[in-house]
Amino acid sequence: MKRNGTERFPERVTPSRSAFTNVIKSFQETGRVDNKIRRRSKAATDDRNTVNILAAATQNPHTSIRQLARESGIGQRSVLRILHLNKFHAFHVSLHQELHGNDFQNRINFCEWGLQKLQSDELFLTKVLFTDEVTFTNCGQVNYHNMHYWLIENPRWLREVDKQRPWSVNVWYGLLNGEIIGPYFIDGTLNTSKYKHILTKILLHLLENIPLHIRQTMWFQQDGCLAHSAWIITQFLNVTFGDRWIGRAGNHKWPARSPNLTPLDFYLWGKLKQQVYNHLPTTKEDMKERIRRACSAINRTEIQHAVLSVKQRFRACINVRGHHFEHLY
Repeated sequence: MKRNGTERFPERVTPSRSAFTNVIKSFQETGRVDNKIRRRSKAATDDRNTVNILAAATQNPHTSIRQLARESGIGQRSVLRILHLNKFHAFHVSLHQELHGNDFQNRINFCEWGLQKLQSDELFLTKVLFTDEVTFTNCGQVNYHNMHYWLIENPRWLREVDKQRPWSVNVWYGLLNGEIIGPYFIDGTLNTSKYKHILTKILLHLLENIPLHIRQTMWFQQDGCLAHSAWIITQFLNVTFGDRWIGRAGNHKWPARSPNLTPLDFYLWGKLKQQVYNHLPTTKEDMKERIRRACSAINRTEIQHAVLSVKQRFRACINVRGHHFEHLY
């Protein structure tokens, strides 16, 4: 006596009557007994969506991923994938001081003078003591990219930021070739009296390790801060450096609103703050110690490279007729 399939293979699922009916019907209609071929749905990143996304991004470069996704009807990840595949990148705006009036011509004049000095002395930039002041605050920006916690579970760590009681540390710095001169911490806000004390007392001490022949031939540079332009400061610089100083009130005029021409602004401040704000300072003394350590960690060859790059910045400034060039650099 023959046994049916259920008895012979009890562990298998028994097909229903409709399953056999569907197989017979499929064979009669298509000559096939296997399942119909399932077609994949159209990808969100197909040609049509790609053209629409790229056209929208080109027409309005300030649009957001969220807005593009909302207008196109596809997901944000698909929008991001389309942009990445077509080499579109999200660039951030670069903020600079506004130039106006005679600023453009003054910048050109100074850069042309600098290039003339380099023609007669190719080591001119290495003989300039670039100086400036900077402020570090307890509310400074922390580099969150350096704050990863690799754990199995989220520890829910947090960091408190006391923005209700702000404090700051003002620092004077100098750059001479590959050397950092300083730091010198200023008590409170810089004024003429404090700046005179830096030049007449502190600077001599900070330059002790610089060979005498370099100190006797070096140039001094300062920007147009009001404390730098006082008559008593100008007189001191004339007596000490003669014609070898650059400033707002000197024979060699430092152009206003030109931080992109001094290595302290375009290089040193960012380098230091990246290290100092890696972890939020807790007190002023902690901040000062972080600043000292950050200075010691900077490579001297890198500083010298930044100083020498001023020559290329002179040329870049002239090429754009005194306008900003950082976004093109």
